Amino acid sequence: MSDYGDPCGAAQPLNSRWDVYLSPHSDDVCFSLGSLAHKRHGGVLLTVFPITAYVAVRLGESRPGSDQVTAIRMSEDIAFTTACGLRAEFLKAMGASLLGRRPFDLGFANDNAKRIEAPLIGLLLQLAAERGQGARPWLFCPSGIGGHVDHVAIRLVMAQHYDRLAPLYRLAFYEDLPYASQPRARLTGLAELLRGLHGRNLRRHAWPLADKAPIKLSLIRLYESQFLEPPLSLDSFTPAAGSGVAPHEAVWIEELAGPM
Repeated sequence: MSDYGDPCGAAQPLNSRWDVYLSPHSDDVCFSLGSLAHKRHGGVLLTVFPITAYVAVRLGESRPGSDQVTAIRMSEDIAFTTACGLRAEFLKAMGASLLGRRPFDLGFANDNAKRIEAPLIGLLLQLAAERGQGARPWLFCPSGIGGHVDHVAIRLVMAQHYDRLAPLYRLAFYEDLPYASQPRARLTGLAELLRGLHGRNLRRHAWPLADKAPIKLSLIRLYESQFLEPPLSLDSFTPAAGSGVAPHEAVWIEELAGPM
C-alpha cells in the first residue's frame, strides 16, 4: 500500500465503454471522479440511491417534495452523462434519509447493504454479460469516506462480492468527495476501506487536474440543486493528501487488478 509521496504521479487507466461508475447519489461520481469520467468519455454511470428529498434551500424556503427533487437530481445526472459520454442507469433505491434514517447512522449500514445487494449485483452481472468476452473494464466504487450510510452500504456489497466481481471487472475505490477533502475523515475512511477489504494489497493511484480543473468545476456546477451559490474553486473537491497538494482525483486499486 502506498499513500504518500507524489499523489499525482500515476497514469490513468485505459478507457472502455463498458466501465461502470457507481454513484451512491446523483453527484457523487462527478464530485469525486468528474475529470476522469470526462477524459475517458465512455461507460455507464449507475446511480444507486437516486430517490431523495435533498436540495439546498435558503432559510425560510420550503423544500420540494421527493418526487420533484428526484426528477431534478436525475436530470442533473443526465446532463453530466451527456457531457462525459456516459450512459445513465438508475437502481431507483431510496436514500437512507427517506427511510427515516440519519445519513451517518452506521448502525443501519448492514441492513442498508442487504436491501440493495441483490439488485445491484444483478445489474453488474447483467452489464458484464452484455459486454461478452474481452478485457475486463473498470468498476469505480465509493470508498465510504465520510461515513454516509449509503456510500458505506455500496462499499460493503462490493467487499462481500469482491471475488465474484473481480474476474469480470477491475475494481477501483475512489476517494469520496467532498468528504475526502477533510484530513481526518479521509484517513478514517481509508482505514475502514482497507479493513473491510480484509488485507488486500491496495495502492493509491492519483492524477492532477492541472489545466482540466475548469472542466471539472463546470461539471460540478451542473448539480446546481446542491448549492445555494455555484462553487468558485475545487477546494472541497480534491482529497486532503498533505499540505500544498494540487487539485487531483484518486482511486485505490488492488495490485492484482493490473496496471493503470
